[in-house]
Amino acid sequence: MGKFNKGLFLGGLVGAALMWLNATPKGKEMREKMMGQANDLFDQLKESLKKLDGPTKEMYDALVERAVEEYAAKKDMAVEMKNQLVRELKKRWKVLEKEMKK
Repeated sequence: MGKFNKGLFLGGLVGAALMWLNATPKGKEMREKMMGQANDLFDQLKESLKKLDGPTKEMYDALVERAVEEYAAKKDMAVEMKNQLVRELKKRWKVLEKEMKK
């Protein structure tokens, strides 16, 4: 399978997963659960960053990946859900950066 076909296949899987999360009642429930998990992890990350001197986005991203990896291992989370959780938490850097400047 060439790179293009692999990308097309993986893109299709990701698209199907996202569609499932947004279109079905069970998917919406799973998405809400994931957002709750993201909020809990974000609060933990904020506390960890407060202990650091001058945290950077790179430090935050590394903490996000490590925290989600540990959390996913404990909860036996699917890879796509884990990746989506990482993306969601990484998007929140700007919010955290503004809070830390106050």
